[in-house]
Amino acid sequence: MKNNKNNKLIFSIQLINVFIGITITLIFGITYMTIESRELKGILLGLLIVFGIIIFITLYRKIHNESYIEESNSINTIELVNEENEIIKQWEIQDKISFLIGKNNKKNHVFVDLDKSIYSTLVEENHAVLNYAAGTWYIEDLSLDSGVCIQKIDDGKKYRIVKNTPCSLKKGDIIFISKVKLLLR
Repeated sequence: MKNNKNNKLIFSIQLINVFIGITITLIFGITYMTIESRELKGILLGLLIVFGIIIFITLYRKIHNESYIEESNSINTIELVNEENEIIKQWEIQDKISFLIGKNNKKNHVFVDLDKSIYSTLVEENHAVLNYAAGTWYIEDLSLDSGVCIQKIDDGKKYRIVKNTPCSLKKGDIIFISKVKLLLR
C-alpha cells in the first residue's frame, strides 16, 4: 500500500516536471520568435542549450543513481552459514518469485533444503516461504513449533516473526530457521 502511494506520488511529480518543461520551452520559443536582435537570439539560444544540457545531466545522474541503489539493495543469494559465518551452501534467488525453506522428502520439494544442516532435526518440512512482490522480498513463518527469526541489518536486533504474517527483508538481514542461520546477499 505504501509503495503504491509512493509510485503514484513519483508519477505525479514526473508529470508536473514534464508540464514545466513544456511551458519553459514554449516561453523560450515565443520569446525567440518575437526578438528582433540577432545577438539576443543567440544568447537566448545559448541559454536554452545550456539549460537543456544541465537538465539532461541531472536526469541521467538521477536515473543512473536510482538503478544503482536498486541493484545494490536487491537480494541475489541466500547463504547457509555455520557459527563462524563460513558459507556451507548457497542458493541463487534473483530469478525466483516465491519458494519454500524447509526439508525435501518424497512428497515435499523445497528450494532451500536444510536437510543437511547440523540443526536439521529442528527444521520442519515447510518451515517458511519467501515471496517477491513490488520489488521487495517477504518471509512468512509456516512452522508449527520452531519459528522464524530475523536479525535486521538496520539495527542488528533479532525479531521473531508472527506466524502467517509477511515480514519484509533487506540485503544483509539474517534469517534464523530455528537455529539455522541464513544470510541474505
